[in-house]
Amino acid sequence: MQSTLYFYGGAGAVTGSNFLLDTGGAKFLIDCGLRQGMEEEKNWEPFQYNPADISHLLVTHAHLDHIGRIPRLVRQGFRGKIISTKATLALAAPMLADALAITTHSAERSGREPLYEDADISAALGLWSGISYHEKVALPDGVELELFDAGHILGSAMVQLSREGRSIVFTGDIGGGNSPLLPPTEAVGAPAYLVMESTYGDRARPEDAERRERLEDIIEDSVRRGGTLLIPAFSTERTQDLMYEIRTLMVEKRVPSVPVFLDSPLAEKITAAFVANPEYFSPAMRTRVEGGEKIFDFPELHFVASTEASQNIHKTTGPKIILAGSGMSSGGRVLAHERVYLPDPDSTLLVVGYQAAGTLGRQLIEGAKNLKLHKESIPVRAKVATLYGYSAHRDGEGLLEFANKAGQKIEEIFAVHGEPAAAGFLVQRIRDYLGVKASAPEAGDRATINL
Repeated sequence: MQSTLYFYGGAGAVTGSNFLLDTGGAKFLIDCGLRQGMEEEKNWEPFQYNPADISHLLVTHAHLDHIGRIPRLVRQGFRGKIISTKATLALAAPMLADALAITTHSAERSGREPLYEDADISAALGLWSGISYHEKVALPDGVELELFDAGHILGSAMVQLSREGRSIVFTGDIGGGNSPLLPPTEAVGAPAYLVMESTYGDRARPEDAERRERLEDIIEDSVRRGGTLLIPAFSTERTQDLMYEIRTLMVEKRVPSVPVFLDSPLAEKITAAFVANPEYFSPAMRTRVEGGEKIFDFPELHFVASTEASQNIHKTTGPKIILAGSGMSSGGRVLAHERVYLPDPDSTLLVVGYQAAGTLGRQLIEGAKNLKLHKESIPVRAKVATLYGYSAHRDGEGLLEFANKAGQKIEEIFAVHGEPAAAGFLVQRIRDYLGVKASAPEAGDRATINL
């Protein structure tokens, strides 16, 4: 039997994950995410399919570039079923509420209609159900669903769709195996087709093994210089990993005790969801949490709720650490802090994750000497450091290893969720080293597969 695979988002770009599998008798959507950076305006474009025709939406994980347009899909007529892990469902509600504020502000700024409203989020959550890893679910047209642990963020999953003994796996984002909280990525079965991420497909990260030591050095340097260490971080996973690592360094007296401000109401809600779902942690971490250890709690940590409290952080003299969203400096409270601390040569801005093209974070790591923030030109005199060892993505070597372990029955690999250079480089390595047919689809491409 033949199916058609459509690449509508997350192809030729990192963000906006959106794939459609048409099996002939049913249509399944995998992810429906926001486009970020230079592609932000595309969020308001019409879907290239009729949302009412979709039977099921299968969600890999709760990052906004994978779930952020789901309420828009519902607004445009989707009434099918949404399935993810239970943890992804738990994280989705606060994530989508936060996205509503961001997209509404963007719409007002550009004179567009709201991308969606509160009622659309409620309607989406009403269609959504959570399942466990390896819980097999029968879908229309003889298709069976099974989720595998992707090890990327809490509850992240790889989506396997099978029919008549053949399967396709959509990896979503694959964890690098370096999270202090989560188990490593699971091995998948023997799929015929693999739609896999390629975010870091063209680079290696040897620093992964020594990331805590590098974080320790960066904190010590920042304290020694008497400045502020500002860390733009995604509210989900990256912030929790860093909170745990900073706590460990301070408890073990490996770094000086200084105030640590978590300036993100969303991150506080996400952290509560982490604690409420310990079954998704690694076995060792789960044992600690269920034994009563508060792995995110330490005396130096201050949760910042109100905007006024956020502004008052600037009155705190002496060295300090601030974690604030967004992770790409594309919005959120981190912008107000960057306005204050980027001109300060004693301060440090630490980039800990992927920065999409067109974002302020990307400009910073590329050496920008001035940034435009709220129509104001801000000089960049602070030290800009990078620490990709806390990235929740595999590097190029890890991706190649994953593809190799997926088995010898793979007939074709599609590299997605990467910029063209990264995806193209990974594709060539897969061809050269594994001898497997591979390609890097662009948005709008389609492929006929035997499924």
